[in-house]
Amino acid sequence: MTLRLLPCVLTLALVAVGAAAQEPTFDAAPADAWPLARGSLAGTGRSAAVLALPLAEAWHRTFEKTAFGAVPVIADGTIYLGDLDGTFHALALADGATQWSFKADAAGFPSAAAVSPAPGPGLVIVGDDTGVVRAFDRGTGKVVWEYETDGEISGGPTILPTAPGNRVLVGSQDASLSCLNLADGKLVWKHSIADQIRCAPVVARTAAGDRVFIAGCDGKLHVIDAATGEEQVAVPIDGPTGTTPAVLGDRVFFGTEGGAFFAIDFVKAATAWRAAPAAAGQAYRSSAALTDDLVIVGSRRRAVEAFATADGARSWRRPMRGRVDASPVVVGITDSRRAAADPRPAAIVADAAGKIMVLDATTGDPRWEFDAGGGFGAGPAVAAGRVVIASDDGTVWCFATAP
Repeated sequence: MTLRLLPCVLTLALVAVGAAAQEPTFDAAPADAWPLARGSLAGTGRSAAVLALPLAEAWHRTFEKTAFGAVPVIADGTIYLGDLDGTFHALALADGATQWSFKADAAGFPSAAAVSPAPGPGLVIVGDDTGVVRAFDRGTGKVVWEYETDGEISGGPTILPTAPGNRVLVGSQDASLSCLNLADGKLVWKHSIADQIRCAPVVARTAAGDRVFIAGCDGKLHVIDAATGEEQVAVPIDGPTGTTPAVLGDRVFFGTEGGAFFAIDFVKAATAWRAAPAAAGQAYRSSAALTDDLVIVGSRRRAVEAFATADGARSWRRPMRGRVDASPVVVGITDSRRAAADPRPAAIVADAAGKIMVLDATTGDPRWEFDAGGGFGAGPAVAAGRVVIASDDGTVWCFATAP
């Protein structure tokens, strides 16, 4: 692996930080930003935002001859999103106008990006399908540094605020997890497992220090010390997975290619519960989103499911028109019958047939839906009262509360 540092651009970026990004939290994304692939450091897929239903299309923009396979990230009124044909876009949240773009040679961007927190260099980090991780100046799109792995970057990077400087955690299909200095991209440590890493790393803060979680294609959940890169424990599961885990308390939640859904107690290094496959071919490629007592996940068996976090009991199952590889997002919702001070939890979901739905998180009942036409392989982002999602026909959609 090779680090390629572009020193003259780095100097400019460090002195021209621009507007402050909202710092990602462990439990939920702030209401005005979606800084990481799953919103928060713990990968909960949860936003502090409250949306008033019904939603309406604010705008959409179609990019010709390309497709999107990543979750957008959002900060300070800007959407950051790469397409599968090698262009990384910075778009205005207000109207979708291009603020800047970068074209990679012979590469695509299947991975979500990550926005750096304030204070610090104003960067957006993203990996491509050739294994190159780039840091862009958020204001100008200039490349600040590059770091090379030997495999595709499928899961989004995670930026961990820590002393003496912020760190970037990024997994690669070369079976390595790299920890980099945010400011210059230099390697702090690297940890390797037995097979590909396709998920985004997530983090929990414990009494013993920050712990990083990787669900691997090697059929194990890996728990790694964030400071040193040393593995604390590896818990066997029933097969490979590329989904990003979600952490709540002492438990980590994720599904597998074999169709089982797990809750792992990482303190006891044991399975807390396991939901067996409901039917053959039910692989989970959707990452889960969490409420306080439910875990909500999409299934390739054309459904969205909810399990009780306590014991894995299936709370509800909502059939969809297409398979659900896109990861759901949990928000608060209100409508004309509910006061804004009393929001109800809801899940925003999308399927491969192009259907977007808002489901009541408690019951699974539909509250709003929209037919976008093109299918979705990646989930939405929520920020500043807007829902942004990108489709496999090259369209970026933005929704807001109906006027």
